[in-house]
Amino acid sequence: MPTKPKDAVDPVVLRLRALAQGSPDLQDAARMYEAILPVLRDADLGVGPIFLTPEQARGKMEKGQPLLSGLDLVLDVESVRELMIKLAAAVETVREPGEAARRIRLALEENKPDIGALLPHVAAGEDGPVTSASNDLRLEPGLFLTRARAALKPALRAWCRLLAPLAKGTAWHKGSCFVCGAVATLAELQENNQVKHMRCSSCGADWRLSRLQCVHCGNEDHKTLRCLYPENGLERARLEVCDKCRGYLKVISSFAPAPPEMLTVEDLATLHLDYLAQERGYARRPVP
Repeated sequence: MPTKPKDAVDPVVLRLRALAQGSPDLQDAARMYEAILPVLRDADLGVGPIFLTPEQARGKMEKGQPLLSGLDLVLDVESVRELMIKLAAAVETVREPGEAARRIRLALEENKPDIGALLPHVAAGEDGPVTSASNDLRLEPGLFLTRARAALKPALRAWCRLLAPLAKGTAWHKGSCFVCGAVATLAELQENNQVKHMRCSSCGADWRLSRLQCVHCGNEDHKTLRCLYPENGLERARLEVCDKCRGYLKVISSFAPAPPEMLTVEDLATLHLDYLAQERGYARRPVP
């Protein structure tokens, strides 16, 4: 009996195709994500072990430090380069950045730039060296940086699986990730009680946060915190906004936590909420 194609039952692919069909403006992005998200999900970058005890993890979190900060992280640089080549090739299929992606792929195939030298800067969020190296090779720096960050996600998610158990029982009251330090992509209201969980699409981390708290400035004054809903009012997504710092957070209802790769899809599916927030003068603020 013939088997169904893999993408016929892949929930990520099915969700993206439904988005593209219902929102023509998202078709190019959905097609690009369809090409790259399964690749990222299935990639193995050969990450090395992490030596951190539960006591050390608790101490870092109590100081407000992400668990990955300051650790010696080991991964296969050649696997990262090969993954970046695959990602660039996938982006070539999209009309607008296709030619820029082709140039990046060709450069990477010639081992330019030195990925091993740039990865520590990418992991630390230091854009300057990456931008400089891209400009030297006449590559689109924004696209190159985006692909480099994406190529690190499989490693970050592997490290998250190792580190998250060490954080059990330790509170984390920030809107940035307790594992990798990235700003949370969105929040999920999980379980029957709709408990608020912050989610990081970079590493997949999941942590609880107070329902009445701005993730950007920590404001807990209910008079300056409110929710905004799409005009139809029928969606499972909404905005939480803070009139003190003018920051916002996208919140979706999800009984069970979404897989890491699906968080990127949900971020795309709620893009209209970003527009709504920005029209009202709110912005995604950096988390201190």
